[in-house]
Amino acid sequence: MHIKELEVRDLQKVSEWLYHMNEQDKHFVAWLASDQNEIYEQIWTLTQFTDPLAYVAWENEQIIGFLGILPFFEQKLCRLLGPFAIDQEAEVMEGLWDKASLTMELHFKAVKVASFKANKHLIDFCERHRFHLYNIEKTMVLYRDDYRSGEYEARNIVEVTDQDEAEISRLHPEGAYYTTSEMMTLSRKESNKLWGYQSGGELKGYLYFETIIPGIEGEICFVNVDQSERSQGIGTVLIDHALQYAFLALDLEEVTISVRTNNDGAESLYRELGFEEAQTIYAYEKLFQEPVLKNPFH
Repeated sequence: MHIKELEVRDLQKVSEWLYHMNEQDKHFVAWLASDQNEIYEQIWTLTQFTDPLAYVAWENEQIIGFLGILPFFEQKLCRLLGPFAIDQEAEVMEGLWDKASLTMELHFKAVKVASFKANKHLIDFCERHRFHLYNIEKTMVLYRDDYRSGEYEARNIVEVTDQDEAEISRLHPEGAYYTTSEMMTLSRKESNKLWGYQSGGELKGYLYFETIIPGIEGEICFVNVDQSERSQGIGTVLIDHALQYAFLALDLEEVTISVRTNNDGAESLYRELGFEEAQTIYAYEKLFQEPVLKNPFH
């Protein structure tokens, strides 16, 4: 086995390998893009920094493992794209971790990784390295044929602009996997949307929607309502608006949404709208000391 930094010349081969690995429950790792072209863009970004942020394990010119470090500078944390491995899983994962861990410890306070329970090798890896389980989240799905519009009044829904960033930031939870700025940037991509619910000249809630696989799948990534405005149907109106966009405008086949297992109120709402449980994602975290270098990548 030979482990080396991801090179630009290998991007196509690696992105194809990751695409086929991540579509299997036994290898699935959260935060990796679903579309092969988007995976290519995602891991290409990891080759643009001074320090290496992605490693590939090779055996006789065949890929047998991968680990990427997805940095979130403002939050001083990174999320792992992997480690992925086939054959000699424990050995390959440990080799990738040994290559990447110094960079993570130098520059970040925490590292996170999430997967399905079926990814036994990754969960074993987390236990060996004393990651702690910090969240269990259900992924729920609604299929186009099962969608029934509630014909909710949508006159209060507006598309969010740059001028709304401060209000969105007030509503956006700390520690979310996208910062407000990152979410707003991503919302400008084709077929992604960031809507707000406006009343009395103020935003009372928002919803961020991403197209995961064009023509097939979309995801409601965030839906948050001002605490003082909850239980008044704002979240329901936002979600139904996103579903109409996904199924009627984009002609997608399915939309997913995630909910923490202890958030009974949100799960009940999603079920009323037709969502059903599809998978459960287990999220792990390992804490480091304060980074030695603040942000050497800029």
